[in-house]
Amino acid sequence: MIGGKQVDLVLGLSMTSADVRWVLVEGSTAEGATICRDAVDADTLDDVITAVGENRLHAIGVTWATEAETVASTLLDALAARGLGNVITVSEQEAAEALATGIADRGGYGELAVCIVDPDDALVAFVDADGVTTDRVDPTVDDVTAVLAGSDGRPEAIFVLGSADDIDGFASSIDGVAAPVITAADADVALARGTALASAQAVNILETRQARWRLPSRIGALTSVVASAVVVFVVSLSAALGLSLTPDTDSTVAQRDTVATTDQPARVPAAPSVAQAVPRTVPVAPPPEPVALPPEAVVAETIVEAAAPAPQAAPQVEPPAYVPPAPAPNYVPPAPPPQPRLRDRIIEHIPIIGRFHQPNPNG
Repeated sequence: MIGGKQVDLVLGLSMTSADVRWVLVEGSTAEGATICRDAVDADTLDDVITAVGENRLHAIGVTWATEAETVASTLLDALAARGLGNVITVSEQEAAEALATGIADRGGYGELAVCIVDPDDALVAFVDADGVTTDRVDPTVDDVTAVLAGSDGRPEAIFVLGSADDIDGFASSIDGVAAPVITAADADVALARGTALASAQAVNILETRQARWRLPSRIGALTSVVASAVVVFVVSLSAALGLSLTPDTDSTVAQRDTVATTDQPARVPAAPSVAQAVPRTVPVAPPPEPVALPPEAVVAETIVEAAAPAPQAAPQVEPPAYVPPAPAPNYVPPAPPPQPRLRDRIIEHIPIIGRFHQPNPNG
């Protein structure tokens, strides 16, 4: 318990081929103060769980390098064996983007570059008005510098974080860039912190069943690391991640002169990017099914149906009177030819007479 109260905590774990780094953050959105942090072996997970105490573990984010897949599998099995839920696997790119967008928003940067250099590889995240993009390169000064120099944007600051050896020397070796280079004393847990941020938001979206979600104010707990002056310096990462700088905190100017203080007008933060932390390995317990309410009693209601009107009779149509066909005309035989006269018959039998005799048409 913290301050006598039970609070929500978010655990972020980042695994490389060298070790496991973790950070425990206050708040259900991982925006609060860092409760504790360390680097442990996968076999000493109980030490991490003990740090939770009686508080509620709202989410557990886990990310790992390709070279640490075996260690990640062992750790995920250990979390499942302890009955811990809300375990979200987060890619290294997602963790880097969550951290970069948070620092950019809280620091008031329109454009920003965040380099996370670990033993296995390096991630360079660029934030601008259009969102955030991430490049993966070899963890060398030359490769990181080439990505920074080849960017189309003009970052106002470059953060160099990560668990690589001599991260301060790495940052000091970056040359050929106009923006100030900033590193942090506890930069080794930067990727674990980004994992906590992304996993907390993933759990929140699963619980609220929203189709879209955003990082609240790009991680509202991230405090500004540059107030009124742009300086190339070393700060405590806890200051950039939500804790105020104390008089005991070391701040060192690294190999560059301080830029003159300039008052900058207030700016509207760029639209927050959408986090993309998606459960991949350990499924999240589904939300409880809604309790079905008993159906309301239905009162039977008698409905008197009106009698249907009798169908109207079809109009009677008188058929037309039958008219028999006209009878066929009576057959009238043709008149018989007239009987030949006797004289004519005699003449027919005496042909010679016919030559000289012309019949009298009058008889």
